[in-house]
Amino acid sequence: MAILAACSPRLYTDNPYEAGTLATSALDSIRSFLQTNPTVKLKDTIFIKYDFNNDDCWSDLNGQNPEFMNNTRWAYQKGIQEKAYKRPQVAIYQYREVGNNFSPLRSKGLEIETDPGILKQLLFKVKIKCGTSAIILPNGKFLLVKSDSHFSALLLDAKQIEQKLIENLVK
Repeated sequence: MAILAACSPRLYTDNPYEAGTLATSALDSIRSFLQTNPTVKLKDTIFIKYDFNNDDCWSDLNGQNPEFMNNTRWAYQKGIQEKAYKRPQVAIYQYREVGNNFSPLRSKGLEIETDPGILKQLLFKVKIKCGTSAIILPNGKFLLVKSDSHFSALLLDAKQIEQKLIENLVK
């Protein structure tokens, strides 16, 4: 059992933040990849919500009726669209790891693209329960919000992002 627990994705509840700076080549690769996304136009600042295959974060809702699930998905997507409208210099993406085992709440009816491995290799290297969000600034600084099931990274304003970067910068 200890081996299974050691391999399971970790749920971050205390300090979910990690900060760093992407190498120029990594930033260029991420930006080039995101330019191929047909649903979102690349902008200066990038927000990405990333979900991992075999994550059971939303399993408590799996037994809900289809109407409830559709309403929940619709409300989630509408919230993202509203935040995107209020932040015209921000591109907001939703990606998931390659795989077939996702909660119905995070797999149907949303603008979620499948990452062929580029984002996972460059930014989302560690599988984390309830997914991870990333904020990438034009200068390559990034802030990861781990176990971000509700994409709460979108609630951070520029001042809060800068403060979290300073507090969590990987030396």
